[in-house]
Amino acid sequence: MPLENGRGQGVYATEAIVEDHRFMSLETLRVLEGRVDDVVTRHATLAAERDRLQAELREARGRIADLTSQLETFEKERGQIRARVESILGRLEGLDLS
Repeated sequence: MPLENGRGQGVYATEAIVEDHRFMSLETLRVLEGRVDDVVTRHATLAAERDRLQAELREARGRIADLTSQLETFEKERGQIRARVESILGRLEGLDLS
């Protein structure tokens, strides 16, 4: 009695095993391809997120630089105001209010 594969064709036992092995290889290849597609998609998603976060970081660093500059200006002005107030108080202390 001849062996038959799924298509009703006669084959030797080893040919049936090879055909099953090829089927498994194609299925394994499909699984691998799916995983590679998932990795590529995840990579693209992460790259886009990285780019977005880098842009946010640049904006935050720019904002920090602006705020640092403002803080330095305010500290300078504060020092000037303090010196003027001390000068005014010094002049008032010199007045004879009796």
